[in-house]
Amino acid sequence: MKISRKVQAAFVAALLTSAPAYGQKAKNVPPPEPTEAPDWAVMREQGEGKLKNTLFDPGSAQVQYSSGFQWGFLKPLIGRRTHGWIACGSVNAKNRLGGYVGAQGFFIFVDGTTRAISVDMTVNWVSTCDTGPAAPLQDALKSTPVLATPTTPAPSIADELAKLADLRDRGIITQAEFEAQKTKLLSRP
Repeated sequence: MKISRKVQAAFVAALLTSAPAYGQKAKNVPPPEPTEAPDWAVMREQGEGKLKNTLFDPGSAQVQYSSGFQWGFLKPLIGRRTHGWIACGSVNAKNRLGGYVGAQGFFIFVDGTTRAISVDMTVNWVSTCDTGPAAPLQDALKSTPVLATPTTPAPSIADELAKLADLRDRGIITQAEFEAQKTKLLSRP
C-alpha cells in the first residue's frame, strides 16, 4: 500500500505539533500539587463573596457544594489550562422579578501559583468539575459561613419626620399629606 507524500507530510506535521519538544513536559499533565494548601474557610468566604456580587439579589443566594476543594484544572473554551484548587457547586438566587431562577453550576478556583481566586458559572469553562470525581467536602464547606454583609440601620422616626417636613416645606406634599404620614409614623410600635 502506497501513501501519498501529502498524507505522509500531514502525519509527520501532526506528530511534531502534538509531541512535546525534548526536555519539555507533555501538555495536559498537571503539575504536582503544592505541599501547602490554602485556608479553605477563607477561600470559601472570598469565593462566595465574589459569586454573590454577580447576582441580582445576593441575599437570596442558596449555595450548595457538590465537590470540595481539590487539585485540578480550569480551562476556558478557547485558551490554556490553569492548575489549582477547585470547588464545585450550584447556586440558586432570585431574579429581577423576585422568582428563583433554578440551580446553576459554579466553581471557586484558587490558582496554584498566584493564589488568585476566580468564580464563574461552569457553562463557559471546562474543569475538574466536569471531568473529575467529586472530592469530599472540607469542614469549611459543610458549615454555613457568616459573610460580612454591610447592614444599614433602619431610619428613625425623627429622620422620617424630618424628610416629610422637608417635602412639605418644598411644596412636594401638602400639609394634610404631611399630617397623615406623621400620624402613621407616630403610631408605629
